[in-house]
Amino acid sequence: MQTYYFADVNGTRIHYEMVGEGAALVLIHSGYTDLRLWDNQFELFGKHFKVIRFDLRGFGRSSKPSKPFSYVEDLKELLNYLGIDRAHIVGVSMGGSIAIDFTLQYPDLVDYLVLSGPSLNGYLYENDEASIKRALAGMSIIKRDEKFSQSIEFMLDDPMWKQRNLKSQKLLRNMFEDTSLEWFLDDLVQIAKPHASERLSEIRKRTLLLVGTEDSLPVIEIANALELGITSVKKVTLSDTGHLPNLDKPEEFNKIVLEFLINSKEGN
Repeated sequence: MQTYYFADVNGTRIHYEMVGEGAALVLIHSGYTDLRLWDNQFELFGKHFKVIRFDLRGFGRSSKPSKPFSYVEDLKELLNYLGIDRAHIVGVSMGGSIAIDFTLQYPDLVDYLVLSGPSLNGYLYENDEASIKRALAGMSIIKRDEKFSQSIEFMLDDPMWKQRNLKSQKLLRNMFEDTSLEWFLDDLVQIAKPHASERLSEIRKRTLLLVGTEDSLPVIEIANALELGITSVKKVTLSDTGHLPNLDKPEEFNKIVLEFLINSKEGN
C-alpha cells in the first residue's frame, strides 16, 4: 500500500517523497506533470544521494492555491521542514526556472545546479508558429475545455513532447489527464524581480545544462542564453529527444547527471 507524505509549509500542503542517504538532491518537475516525472530517476539517484521529489503547489497531490504564493518560498520551507540546509537542485522545464530563481534567492542552500530544457523568467522571445500551437494546446489543457482530449493528443504527438517508448508515453498521458490547472488562470504565482534573465551572471554554482535537439526554438534560445550568462556551466545536447529527456531517454540522462554530480563532488 502506497504511503503519502505531506508537509504543511508556507500556508499550504506539499506532497513529497524521499529516499536514500547522503547529500540532498531535489527534483523539480515540469508544468502539466507531477512528481511521477522522476520515476526513472528517483530510486536510482537514491543509491547515491538523499533524493526528494515533490508535487509543486497546484500539481499532483499538493494543495491547490487560493492566494498569491512563491514556488521559491515553498521549496525553502520544504527544505526547512525536512531539516536540509544544502542540496543539489535539478529542474526540468518550469522546474528549471524555479531552480534558477531559488539559486538566485538562496545561493547558500544550493550545491550544484542541473537544468534540463528550462524556462527562464523574464526572457523575451518571439514565438514561432509551432510554439503558438503548443501554447494554445497547453491553454486548453489548463482550462480542461471541450478540446481537452484533442489537445493532449496534439501534445503527445508534437516533437517537443513526443516520447519514443510506450511506457513513458502512457505515463505522460496520465500526468496530462490528471493535472488540474484551472487555478493557473488566476495569476497567483509570484515571480521575483528583477527577473532571473537579468541576473544570470550572479549564478556562481557549478551548473549542468541539458537540452534536446527536438525541443522548441524558445527553449533552445534560452539554453544558449544560460550558457552565455552563467559563470560555470557545462552544456550537453541530447540528440533525437525533446523537452523531457529524463522521461524519454532516462539511461542517457541519468548517466550524464550522475557523472556530473559525482565528479563535481570529487572535485574533478
